[in-house]
Amino acid sequence: MNRIPFDPFRDRLARDIRNSMSKSFLHSLAERDISHFQECVAKYLQQHLETAYEAYLTKRLEKYEKAFSAIAGFESREVLQQAAILWDLELFYEMHELLEPLWKEAEGGRRRALQGLIRAAGMKIHAENNNFKAASSMGAKALADLLTYGNELESFDRLEAVLAELEQASPSAEGTIQN
Repeated sequence: MNRIPFDPFRDRLARDIRNSMSKSFLHSLAERDISHFQECVAKYLQQHLETAYEAYLTKRLEKYEKAFSAIAGFESREVLQQAAILWDLELFYEMHELLEPLWKEAEGGRRRALQGLIRAAGMKIHAENNNFKAASSMGAKALADLLTYGNELESFDRLEAVLAELEQASPSAEGTIQN
């Protein structure tokens, strides 16, 4: 039985695990070397942590391996194609981290479109952690950015799906995310 929930917003160890795993995953993508995130997960699993942490680690490892395999199959290192794969695998934090450097360098409408994708991922991250007020706010901002500037994301082939999820998750009268 889980005594401690995995919540990176309220638990330092959960935040450290999430952040170091994400960093090692992105390093693996950049180097095209799967061992970086596999070693990171193994290091944590050797510590015999609470069930919630171990469940997060093993589930993330499975998703990372799927994402790595799909992304390694591309000749191109196009970040937006990688982001689409991460979205499909519900690796929203990793998608956020992948897009942030691209967003920092972008200008104008492209910058706003990337910010919309990052906010869409943020909405999902908050919703996963039952932070529905923050998720609603981020989702509304993401939807506005993507409806206005989404045409700037030509190589992100999941835009329609993301927009549909954002529209579905619009704020209700109670200020929560509707599923």
